[in-house]
Amino acid sequence: MPYFSKLKATFQQWGGGTATFFTYTHFSHDLTTGLLPALLPLIKDGLGLSYLQSGFLLSALNVTSGLSQFPGGWLGDRFKRQVVISIGLAGIGLSTLSVGLSPGYYFMLAVLIIMGIFAGAYHPSSASVLSSYFQAEKRGKAIAFHMVGGSLGFALGPILGGAIAELTGWRFSFILLSLPSLIAIPFILKKFAHIPEEKESKPSTSNASRARRSTEILGIIRTIAIIFILAVLTQLIGGSVISFIPIYLVDKHGVTATYAAMLIGIIRTGGIAGSLFGGWLSDRWGRTNAIFLTFIATGPVIYLFTILPFNAAIIFVFILFSFLLYMRQATVQPYLLDRVPPYLRATVFGIYFGLGMEGISIIQPIFGHFMDLYGIVKVFDVVALISIGLSLLSLVLMRKART
Repeated sequence: MPYFSKLKATFQQWGGGTATFFTYTHFSHDLTTGLLPALLPLIKDGLGLSYLQSGFLLSALNVTSGLSQFPGGWLGDRFKRQVVISIGLAGIGLSTLSVGLSPGYYFMLAVLIIMGIFAGAYHPSSASVLSSYFQAEKRGKAIAFHMVGGSLGFALGPILGGAIAELTGWRFSFILLSLPSLIAIPFILKKFAHIPEEKESKPSTSNASRARRSTEILGIIRTIAIIFILAVLTQLIGGSVISFIPIYLVDKHGVTATYAAMLIGIIRTGGIAGSLFGGWLSDRWGRTNAIFLTFIATGPVIYLFTILPFNAAIIFVFILFSFLLYMRQATVQPYLLDRVPPYLRATVFGIYFGLGMEGISIIQPIFGHFMDLYGIVKVFDVVALISIGLSLLSLVLMRKART
């Protein structure tokens, strides 16, 4: 019995049933949004698409997903967040179902644009709702647990989708994997009908209140500016780099394409551990300390995997890189929740996610262009040096951010 009591206490410290449910919703959301890249070769062959058309399918989803974070966050602060989340999950689920039923290329292209639009509704509002149920000292672990759901969704989506496609075809992969997000909707509307702090998120509209809010918002911007900007810059570099790791392994180290694809799955498992550790550390050691640890360490880690030969050490460094990327998210999100008032949280998170996602969508083709000109190895070397510079800048700004 003492063992089960301790286990139950630990479960409650990490957010209990509320965080577990949001972990599932995050899993169901990212399970579907991460499915397209894995099944794109099958879709290309099935519909007889060119490489250009295949690229447009990816852009249709990725670009609109990034842009939709901005209005998605704004809507989350002006309407009931559980309704915004439910609409987002419904749009994602039905769009995924429609991809599986697509009769042709142009129909699928339109559906993916719609999916990207609805993708902006979940993340800004879910983090805001989750924070309402936990005090500041527990938010880090609850947010980290929530992030694990997204990591599992991205990791298991290609595996489950590939297995289903092997048995029944790629269309059934989209049809069957659309169900988890649709199943979650009635539970969200019922369980979270009344959210703590919801009244605080609807401030007075009087002139005096607006003036106070304007002053408060400027103060918030000054407080979070350094960490916010560094977090977005690190996300742009790190998120773009991890997308090219399989090609980097093939071109520089001569591994097979299949082995490189398997390795990227292994590398991403570091993100699960990074999320949990980051949430725990930010609650124990302080948000700012944990955040700057990730900023300062990311540059040297990127530099390491540009100079190491292909062996067990470089695989460990790649896993550590993924660990730091997700650890940063698990520390920055509770930091923002602690410092932004409830009525602005979804908006701030929409800006944060939007800049990161849309920025990566823009930077990836730029990276690709320079890789065509100078080779992927040289581009990675330059990015590593830029990352080292960003880490040094973080070291310089750390004291200012603390004060």
